[in-house]
Amino acid sequence: MEVYLLLFLAGVIAGFAAGLFGIGGGVILVPMFSYFFTSYLGISEELGFKISVATSLAVIMVSTLFTSGLHIISGKVDVRELLKLLPWILVGILFGVLFSHFVSGHVLKKIFGLFLLLLSVKLITDRGGVPKFSFRENVLLPAVLLLSAFSSALLGIGGGVVVNTLLFSLSRVETKRIVALASVISFVNAFLGTLLYMFVPAHRILNWQLGYIYIPAAVFVALGGVLGSRFGVKLLHKINQHLLRRLFGILLVLIGLKMLIR
Repeated sequence: MEVYLLLFLAGVIAGFAAGLFGIGGGVILVPMFSYFFTSYLGISEELGFKISVATSLAVIMVSTLFTSGLHIISGKVDVRELLKLLPWILVGILFGVLFSHFVSGHVLKKIFGLFLLLLSVKLITDRGGVPKFSFRENVLLPAVLLLSAFSSALLGIGGGVVVNTLLFSLSRVETKRIVALASVISFVNAFLGTLLYMFVPAHRILNWQLGYIYIPAAVFVALGGVLGSRFGVKLLHKINQHLLRRLFGILLVLIGLKMLIR
């Protein structure tokens, strides 16, 4: 019972951070899961980090279902266009899962730490404004979604942050459309990644472990995330946005360095 309470509280914290900072929960969830599985449950880093990635995707799949559905219903995302791009997403997810399966958990942890550092630089230095570069959408979108899907499956993130960062910098697509697309892509990536991680060969070490996904963690963290995100969103409107992004960037620097050094 104590474990489930800890997982629920972890979900509240991750949901609060996601709602407050406007960043996909995976950036917070993976480090938290990594600590929980390796330090609290005593699982090896090799297996613990891979379970962290897969379980994070399961949580993100649940947390992004509602918002992504709203974006589709409101017409901000064209489902027909998304279906045309689905093969690129599938390829990215497949290669991400395969890559994570054949690479050690220690190396994956270092890659994730490096990803956090790169993201933190973007958050700390970004001043917004009009993008300096612009590429044809029919060339840029497949490449961005492929990279987003690969990163999602490899690192346990939704991948929306990849979509946002690249499209804001390299395209002139309307901001609202980019945000909506990032939300839907986060769900699609997490859904496909979760399915694959359920069925890839994995060393079963925990009760209720399905493939690389630890079901109790996915359920209780997702429940806590729903509660935490509401508080995060409420606080979001009361704090200076630029200061908030920089503070979160500093937090990611600390987490990233810890994952690289440890």
